[in-house]
Amino acid sequence: MYFKAFNFFFYITMAAFAYFNIYFNDVGLTSFQIGIVNAIPKGLSLLIMPFWGMATDYFGENKKILMITILGTMFSVLLFPLTSDFYLLLLFMFIYAVFQNPVIPLTDTLLLDYLGSQGEDYGKYRLWGSVGYMVTVLFIGYFLENTRSVNLFYVYATALFIALVMTYFLPASDRDFQIIKLKDALKVFKNKELFVFLIFVFVLQTTMNAYYTYFPLYIVAHGGGELLLGIAMAVAAASEIFTFFASGKILARFKVSNVLLLISVGFCLRWFLLFSLPYMPIIILSQLLHSVTFGLFYATGVYYVNSVTGAAFRATGQNLFAATFLGVSAISGNLIGGFLYQRLGGELMYLIWSVTAFICGIIYYIFMKNKNSKTDLEEAVYL
Repeated sequence: MYFKAFNFFFYITMAAFAYFNIYFNDVGLTSFQIGIVNAIPKGLSLLIMPFWGMATDYFGENKKILMITILGTMFSVLLFPLTSDFYLLLLFMFIYAVFQNPVIPLTDTLLLDYLGSQGEDYGKYRLWGSVGYMVTVLFIGYFLENTRSVNLFYVYATALFIALVMTYFLPASDRDFQIIKLKDALKVFKNKELFVFLIFVFVLQTTMNAYYTYFPLYIVAHGGGELLLGIAMAVAAASEIFTFFASGKILARFKVSNVLLLISVGFCLRWFLLFSLPYMPIIILSQLLHSVTFGLFYATGVYYVNSVTGAAFRATGQNLFAATFLGVSAISGNLIGGFLYQRLGGELMYLIWSVTAFICGIIYYIFMKNKNSKTDLEEAVYL
């Protein structure tokens, strides 16, 4: 129950985060500067992020470290209203990213420890985050459109404070932690399955992070505002709920390789719709594919990384996944996306992303099929 309540309130902050770039646009940043503000600080913070996971696995203090990161995030968002200076915003975004980036993987690790062998049920808990996002993102958009975009930071801090209180009630991990030597902890970086999967995640999430940054500007360019953006985000969040709820059954019934191929097709179709039919009803309807390109993708990623890293390196593996899913790909997505959006416009940017997702999905599917065929052959020889 407490995990569901925590996710509900924490993901209200993600609803507020959806409007960050509206604020940056309002204070006079160009589209390329917005890309830099989103990319460079997150890139630098990634140098620190893996250590949050390693510290958790080393000391076994997941809950305490989670509370530290939430508290740091809460204070950092209150820095943004103090300035509109580009360089100070870069600094504040770095501070924010250092504390905010590890919150989700630390929460996921704590939840996976709680679920134990029932890790496929992760989506049933995570869907409450989508509910929190869905029921508030529209109201936040309406509120900001009728007040000032700077108020998003106060909404963010308030929701985060409630999430911090809920953290106190989360069950502590009952996993048997062991002091891990550094050389043993580094073995997770040599895991080939994990490494190739993270490359796949990086490519697809590059397209998604460009979407996160430039979709608000795309909406404005086609005659929309904060309220319409809120409607689009609410539709996306509503679509996630079903896939998070059904993800356990999907992963139990279908091979991961087939699920990931479906996800790639979802990316390809979503971006192609935004390229070919840039009309507001189609833009809103395309958000339904968020169910596959985020909900199913994230639930599958958490499950798959958990299975290939093992319990001893669970937090480290989840932080590497999150660092790729939310961090490294954010750098490439913001910088490449900023260049494409400014030079070619939103429609052509989405066409490039559609082709990229298609090629990436086919290549990774072939890799997974070859890997599975090799494994089956080795098992047959052994028998």
